[in-house]
Amino acid sequence: MKNHFPNSYAEIELNKIVGNIQTLKERIPGKKVLAVVKCDAYRHGAVRVSKHLEDHVDWFAVATVDEGIQLRMGGVKKPVLVFGVPTYESAAAFQTHNLTATISHKTHFDILMDGTGYHINFDTGMGRLGFEPEAADDVRQLAVMNQRLICKGIYSHFATADDPDDQFAIKQHDRFKEVLTRFEEVPLKHMSNTGAATNYNFDHFDMFRVGLAMLGYNSGTTRHEWLKPALTWKTKVAQIRHVGKGKRVSYGSTWTSEEEGYLATIPTGYGDGIPRSLSNKLEVLINGKMYRQVGNVTMDYIMVWLGKEEVPVESEVTLLGGDAWNAYDWSEKAGTNTHEILTNLTGRVEKVYSDY
Repeated sequence: MKNHFPNSYAEIELNKIVGNIQTLKERIPGKKVLAVVKCDAYRHGAVRVSKHLEDHVDWFAVATVDEGIQLRMGGVKKPVLVFGVPTYESAAAFQTHNLTATISHKTHFDILMDGTGYHINFDTGMGRLGFEPEAADDVRQLAVMNQRLICKGIYSHFATADDPDDQFAIKQHDRFKEVLTRFEEVPLKHMSNTGAATNYNFDHFDMFRVGLAMLGYNSGTTRHEWLKPALTWKTKVAQIRHVGKGKRVSYGSTWTSEEEGYLATIPTGYGDGIPRSLSNKLEVLINGKMYRQVGNVTMDYIMVWLGKEEVPVESEVTLLGGDAWNAYDWSEKAGTNTHEILTNLTGRVEKVYSDY
């Protein structure tokens, strides 16, 4: 007997993810590729995506030790870099699960257990984690003194490479190049994220990192048509109602019908990942036609104005992707970025995969 009844589902085309990576490899030849699959691969499913990509990339990266363990428990064999800060509590897990740590503070050399592999993180302008470039000589000395650990790489992170021609991104790149003069023997050097890989003709060092790009999006407002979004979010119409002129809709009564017509109730809301900031702004696709969402987005439902048209209950609704609005459109209307749109999708959204 069926015991699972999701209200919506995300169709994820795994071969589009592979295709995006292949396109990036053609644009940046001769470099290793690190697939960033943190936050459940931006809600595309970290284990499933990683397993499908394992023959096409060289490294994976996650934000936390728990995310790294999830990959290992799911059968992922390729190297996994953890971006987050190691702690005494998590130190043994790097060894147990063969995870590569990030060292971004001098205390981390003491925290990690003998034999742990690590990458050094330098802060060239992100202002989040990492050693200052001016400390490069001191960091090198610490690495030499701690040969009980294995230095496998060195990296930095761009703050403003989301769109082309940013001078601070170029300055960060130059700062990292200067740092690398102290670490020439380190085997793996990387800095380029999605923005740098898609928008700049840097040398990209030994490896570039892709998270959003492999899923079909650039990280900024610049849209690259050669990236193909892999996720399409769909649901079905739950109810159709005929309403008269002057009908108030949803919490706060922010929308009132100006004429009689049909109102569709759709069983997804901010509890599934539709930002409330899209209230009265979003458009969705029903039976090949775009219709506007009206009233405030609620936790479990949105309402869509059909006007004089009536569609059958259980008609397919495309919320995001496909021929409907994509994450660029959502982010522009919601005043956020594509990363947040995708990672806001919750566990109530069923994932359905295809590899064709």
